Amino acid sequence: MQYRIVTKDRFAIVGRMATVSQINEGVNPHIMEMVKEIDPDTMARIASLSDQEPSGVVSATRPHDEDNHQEGSPLDYYHAVVAAPGRAESADTAGLDVLTQDAGMWAVFTSVGEFPAALQLMWGDVYSEWFPSNPYRHRPGPTLLKVGTDPEGKGALAELWVAVEPED
Repeated sequence: MQYRIVTKDRFAIVGRMATVSQINEGVNPHIMEMVKEIDPDTMARIASLSDQEPSGVVSATRPHDEDNHQEGSPLDYYHAVVAAPGRAESADTAGLDVLTQDAGMWAVFTSVGEFPAALQLMWGDVYSEWFPSNPYRHRPGPTLLKVGTDPEGKGALAELWVAVEPED
């Protein structure tokens, strides 16, 4: 699993949000249904607001309880883009959900493989292997996920952004 540490200035997550139950294995049917309900014009408007990394449409999740990642626990799911705060406050975002995130550090992990299995394995590795062996801890903040096709044809290319801070 490859990773890098990124420091981001304050930004906004702009798109559609729904509160769903966390599902740790397989595809979350509540998220799939929510995404299907976004009409193409709204999706195009959301996509046009992307102006920074991770670029394009992303999934952003924020648990209601940062310490509870158990199956069935509630979380806010955003089908959205990452945009500068000023852009998120423009008229282009009318009717969209906006979550502003303060500046901070992010551990960015990349993985290639079959979707969603490779992504779920990456999540497990981040918490069971990476955190215990690196000088960072999880900090409050949404988790960002960008999924696309691997240019080499090896499956899905996933980029997972986890909010972190140095351990004291």
